[in-house]
Amino acid sequence: MDPSPVPPRVLDHLPQLVWAAGSDGAVEYLNRRCTEYAGLPADDLLGWDWGWVVHPDDLPAVLTRWAASVRDGLPHRDEFRLRRSDGEYRWFLARGEPVRDADGRVVRWVGTCTDFDYARRSVAGARDERRLVRAFLDRSRDGHALVGADRVVRYASAGLAALLGRAVDALVGTDARDWVHRDDRPRLRMEADELLTRAGERVEAPARLRHADGSYRRVRLQATNLLRDPDVRAVAVTVLPAGAG
Repeated sequence: MDPSPVPPRVLDHLPQLVWAAGSDGAVEYLNRRCTEYAGLPADDLLGWDWGWVVHPDDLPAVLTRWAASVRDGLPHRDEFRLRRSDGEYRWFLARGEPVRDADGRVVRWVGTCTDFDYARRSVAGARDERRLVRAFLDRSRDGHALVGADRVVRYASAGLAALLGRAVDALVGTDARDWVHRDDRPRLRMEADELLTRAGERVEAPARLRHADGSYRRVRLQATNLLRDPDVRAVAVTVLPAGAG
């Protein structure tokens, strides 16, 4: 038994903006959510007039990508900002699928636009925060490093490079133990091994680190185990000149 056809008005109750377009990509149908969101009647958004509610900075790329999907007959995915009835722009994830006839020709497109503004801004905010932290560390006169459980240096700050008389690139990818005075290595190895068993814990220890000129600098190491932090996955090490702080 064939399922009963779904009345079009059912689409008006979906949380997404639902749309359909002809084989040429011109929009032919919008559900009620679309018109409520835009604060405009459907007739003002059909065809290609929907472009008026796309953020001006996003529109050229949106049109280019949509035209490419229509031309190639491939599933469509895009992210862009749409203007709400109150003038606020929110981020939407657009998806479209081609509908084909028995001969495989595209006869229509159907799709949705889903509001993901909060998630998008949260990701962007986290990314901006990481950039801010990186800029702070890069400009700090103290030495900073991220070291993996294998003791390989993932990140070294300009302050650490200056302290050791080396370029940042000469530090990243090296074994952190190679910088340490051989007499200090057994003690620091034991402390490091213990730290790796305690997520989130912090230890401090004196050490001597080798400068590029062959001499050793007396420093104080502060190391925090952030290996289980999904945004770090390393041991965060601050290197201070002995007597500092």
